[in-house]
Parts: sequence; C-alpha cells; structure tokens
Amino acid sequence: MSKEKSEAIKKGHPDFYSPYDDHPSYLFAWKKSVLPRVIPQALLITAFSVLIVGLWKFTILRLGIKSNFITIIAFVVSLLLAYRTNTAYDRYWEGRRLWSTMLLAIRNLSRFVWVNVPNMNKDEIDSEKLVIFDLLAGFALATKHYLREEDGTNAIKVNLDMKPLETKEGADSKSRLNKILKLLLTYRSKSSPERGLNEPEKVVNHNLPLEITLYLNHYISQLKRREIQDLRPDDPSITQMYANVSILVDCLTNLERVLRSPIPFAYAIHLSQTTWIFCLSLPFQLVGDLEWVTVPIVFLASLILLGVEEIANEIENPFGTDPNDLKLDQFCDLLGMELDFVGSHKKIKSQWEETAKKAKTSEFNESNELDIRKESKEEISIVTEK
Repeated sequence: MSKEKSEAIKKGHPDFYSPYDDHPSYLFAWKKSVLPRVIPQALLITAFSVLIVGLWKFTILRLGIKSNFITIIAFVVSLLLAYRTNTAYDRYWEGRRLWSTMLLAIRNLSRFVWVNVPNMNKDEIDSEKLVIFDLLAGFALATKHYLREEDGTNAIKVNLDMKPLETKEGADSKSRLNKILKLLLTYRSKSSPERGLNEPEKVVNHNLPLEITLYLNHYISQLKRREIQDLRPDDPSITQMYANVSILVDCLTNLERVLRSPIPFAYAIHLSQTTWIFCLSLPFQLVGDLEWVTVPIVFLASLILLGVEEIANEIENPFGTDPNDLKLDQFCDLLGMELDFVGSHKKIKSQWEETAKKAKTSEFNESNELDIRKESKEEISIVTEK
C-alpha cells in the first residue's frame, strides 16, 4: 500500500480503489479466488475417480471406455464454457460502462448547478444547491442499493420529504427547494392498498433512484421560472441539465436490464450438467492407461473446468458483494468526496474577481512605472541638451 493511500485512510477518507494496488502474486492468490468454492466439488469427483481406479486394480470389474469419448465431449464443453464466460464478462463490462456514464452525468450536473445557476445570495452559495449535491450523491447510493435489492432510503442524506437532515449546511428550512419539492410526495401520504402504502414498513426496494430524478427535474424546471431574469440560468445550461438527468434515467434503465436479464436458466443447467458428466467420465477413459495417475489428473481437470464455470457465475451479476464484483461502495464514497469538495468552495466568483482586480492593479502599477521612467528619460535629455 502506498504511503499517500495509507495516510488518506487514517484521516478518515474512503479507500481509494485501484485494481492494481495490493495484488499478491496471481499464482498464490487465494482471497479473491474461486478455489474455496471449487475445491470441495473437485474433491468429490476425485473421490469418485479413486473408487473407479480401486475397482480396476483390485476387482474383476473393468469399468473403462475408449478415450475417443474425451475428444467428442471436450469439444462441446469447451464451446459451452467459452460462450458462458464471454457472455458473463460482457455483462460485467456493460455494468461498469453504465456506471461510468452515470458518474459522468452526475459530475456534469453538479458542475452546471454550482457554476451556471446564479445564487440568490451573492455572498454565499444557496442552501438548495447543497441539497442538490446530496441528492446527486444519494442517486448513486440509491442505485447501488436498488441493484442489490436493498432498501436505500436511509443511505442518502436527504429525507424523502426533502427536509435536510440535521446538518449545518442543510438547516435552512426556508429553502425554496424544500417549499417547491415537498408537493411531489403528497401521493405518498395517501394510503393505497394496491400499492401497499397503508403499511409502509412492508414497502421495500421501491425505485428510489427514479424518484430522485423527479426532484432533480422539478428543480431545473423551477430555475427556468425564476421571476428575476438575472437569477435564471441561461437556456443552454438548462438544456444541458435536462440532458444529464435524462442520462441518469437511461443509465438506471440499462442497469436494470443487465440485472434483470440473466443467462437463460436452461442454458446454465445444461452447461453445469455437461461439465459434471465430462469430469465424472474422465476416470473411465484414463484408468486403463494411467491407473493411479488418473486420480491427480481428474482432480486438476475438474478444478480447471469447474473454476471457469464458477467465475462466470460470479461475475454474471456485477452489482453484488462478491469479491470480484464491481466496487460500488468505493465508487459511491469517492463520488461523495468529490461533491463535498465542490460544495466546500463557496467563493469561486469572488476569487475570480479578486484575481482580476490584482491583475488590473498590477497592470496599472506597471503602466505608471513605465510613464515615470519615460518622464525621467525626457527630463534627463532636456537637461543634457541645455
């Protein structure tokens, strides 16, 4: 672990995820390997091979078949496993790509809100912007819990009625955002047996990310309707903010597609059964030529084939908590840090103004110095001529 990374963790910052840090030798890696789940199955097949070899050596039962069968079934198993692993990795990569696109939209939207939306109070950033930052971070957290089929209501920093939690930045109850957006959830207060809202404790895993996009969309629409022209963002900025909210919804929908469309169950069953049939048939084909050497060969072959199948099963759903799934927790923590960093810089306009003033003052001083030098040279020339 690098020195900077360890110091950041000691200071309470989230772990800076890098897939290339802290990796042991791949040859001896065990922690994130599928071997702990595969070895018991391989040992079971190995015990079966010991039985077959024992019968061949110590009894009159000669349970053997020609090795031509290996060539036939091995070709079928290799095709099935190749298709299975490729399909599983495509789903893994698709999930990572969609998550990156979602982060891009969140970063762009936070930038537009913070820079392009004029503040109601020129001295400090509007409290409603801080609430929007919490909603953007909450969208990533809610999406993570939604994909894991968990209730993410308590994970975000803003309550569903849009009242900020007890924080210094969000304590302003007069925020226009709270007054405007609290109307969006009036439907939640109505008991509806069809939707199960008469028993809120039984409502689990509703589409919280989609609900957050309603607040974001409504916030943008209210920016466009501000009465004072100088307090409205320009039309291109409004268009870009709407576009980024649409990207969030598009990413959410496609992430659902990856989650809800697994490999067909019949295909997964057939692959597993074919792999087991091939592994169990190996001792019958090898015992005549290899005898006891058949046992370690069967163990290694079973370990390899079952390991490939187990890897495909693990990465097929990349949003879970398995060791090789996407590190969504670290992604969300880093995004929260970024948005907190943006929200902590509340004086960017004054900083630019001060920089401009300093530049103008410097230019003025330089011009005065040049004028003084010019006048001095003229006086010296006059005296010299006299």
